[in-house]
Amino acid sequence: MAKAISITGLVKSYEEKTVLKDLNLDVPEGTIFGLIGPNGAGKSTLIGVLTGLLSYEEGDIQINGMALGPANELEIKRDLASVLQPPLLFEQFTSLEFIEYVCDIYDIKKDGLVERAYSLMDFFEIKDFAKIKVNKLSSGSRKKLAFVTSVLVEPKVLLLDEPFEAVDVISIDRMKTVLRKLKAKGVTIIITSHILEVVENLCDDIAILHEGLIIAYLDSISRKELQRDSSLHEIFQEYVKVEHKDDIVDWL
Repeated sequence: MAKAISITGLVKSYEEKTVLKDLNLDVPEGTIFGLIGPNGAGKSTLIGVLTGLLSYEEGDIQINGMALGPANELEIKRDLASVLQPPLLFEQFTSLEFIEYVCDIYDIKKDGLVERAYSLMDFFEIKDFAKIKVNKLSSGSRKKLAFVTSVLVEPKVLLLDEPFEAVDVISIDRMKTVLRKLKAKGVTIIITSHILEVVENLCDDIAILHEGLIIAYLDSISRKELQRDSSLHEIFQEYVKVEHKDDIVDWL
């Protein structure tokens, strides 16, 4: 299967702390790919590097067959959308103005755009906020607005950093519906999430990132084998060597 993203020897540091350590990862084209790991593992940093918002010291990154760098930056960004944690939004725009502005940057045809925007906003129950400024929205509505916008720009690669955080259960299910539709169209989707049950049910392949390294890659075949006897939660705990400290709260 072709690779939508290929990462070799990626190193990213903040001052003296190395966050990503010689990281290697391939993401198959047209899949929903889950990236899980403890807090501080480097998941958001990796997403930031892939979007081009963060620089890195070493390594090679290929996105849709193009090297990530100044020479291909515009072409890559036209095919890539993201929802970051927290979402990057223009606070003084109304929700609809924000959608239209971002779609204009991506050269999305205006014919029918407002209708599609209202349809998706209605689906995620934020249609009533179309003329409300972004800075007045709740954290959940902001996340849903960012998600709606990322879909409307028609990406080939969609990067979602904790897309379900602060989002209600109904909207999470609707996000999953939309993501499956995008996958059916050939879009590659990378999701970081702490909600392992959602990752387990939604994603094709899953990688576990821990202390800046990919310590496990579970494709659909290996997942079926492992999950005959264990849940993803149990597999995750085994790989990251979770220390059980129940005795600390014995006084409760």
